[in-house]
Amino acid sequence: MKTFLTSALIIATLSGAAFAATPVAGVSAGDAQLALAAGVEPGSLSKADLLSLIEAKRDNDAAATAFYLSGANQSSNVGNDNAGAAQLALSLGVEPGRFTTAELLEIQDAKRENDQFRINAVLSGANRETGDRGVTPGKAQLAALVGVNAADYTLAELVALQPKPDTYTAN
Repeated sequence: MKTFLTSALIIATLSGAAFAATPVAGVSAGDAQLALAAGVEPGSLSKADLLSLIEAKRDNDAAATAFYLSGANQSSNVGNDNAGAAQLALSLGVEPGRFTTAELLEIQDAKRENDQFRINAVLSGANRETGDRGVTPGKAQLAALVGVNAADYTLAELVALQPKPDTYTAN
């Protein structure tokens, strides 16, 4: 009986701590829980980074875990001197400073999925090609969907022009 009470008190204490408001300003209780699950200080990483870190730990991916813990993905400039990005680049077998953090993560995901097409696209720089007057393939596709010239609109404007999906309303 004593063991049961002790266990119940521990569980109540832990669950209460998990649901308590976080003392870190600007960090929600949910984000604090994610941070604790990831083993980092609440507020030290974004929600997306926390989720990626948890996934990397679950997959036993030491390079990705070190990358997220280093905060290397906080900058996405090509040629940055970020040690974490350089470490990730080396772990992927590419030249440090040549690719953005997003591109390194794309390579990492593609390697994990054995998607040689995506790997080659990033390595070749095809994902950076903009064609005529700064029109990317994505912008061209969005413009084609609404029948406008992609060069005449920004990406945000093209997204705003997209048709809204029909919503079903029951009568």
